[in-house]
Amino acid sequence: MQLDEQIQHFRPILLSIAEAMISPAFRGHLEASDLVQQTLLEAHCDAAKLADADGAKLFVWLQKSLKHNLIDAVKHLQTKKRDMGRQVRISEVEESFDRLEQLWIADQTSPSQIVERKEQVLLMLARLQELPPDQRTAVIMKHLQGCSQREIAQALNRSEAAVGGLLDRGRKNLIDAMEAGGHS
Repeated sequence: MQLDEQIQHFRPILLSIAEAMISPAFRGHLEASDLVQQTLLEAHCDAAKLADADGAKLFVWLQKSLKHNLIDAVKHLQTKKRDMGRQVRISEVEESFDRLEQLWIADQTSPSQIVERKEQVLLMLARLQELPPDQRTAVIMKHLQGCSQREIAQALNRSEAAVGGLLDRGRKNLIDAMEAGGHS
């Protein structure tokens, strides 16, 4: 697979990661697609350095680049709007990436289990992009950001019951999409 094809393969995964890392306080101020686009542009600029990287090494590079781009964007917003700095700290971005790292290795003991788990998480992150926007946001906020149903309801301006429905449908649709993706 060519470098450009590999980079494009990771786009939906990076979008889900970026959406999971952007705090609700920054919604409307940061766009996941902009951060991913910047990350992919940087990968193209470093194409010579990345040309020999296998998929795993490329993904690690892309994930680190995305993390740095998000931190830089948060810092820029903090200098632009001091009140935003009180809402979200850089440490919250770090904690979000730590939560994602825990998905890779959760309850896995052997290297083969960790590899299998990583493949499942990557598939899930890619398939998240296929969900309708409100379902995707609810699932990301609940399962990747650790938000309560009440916090999700406030962020989406919906009732907690409506959020419960979004979560149920989102999880079902995500499982269906992963099962379909796993058999292709």
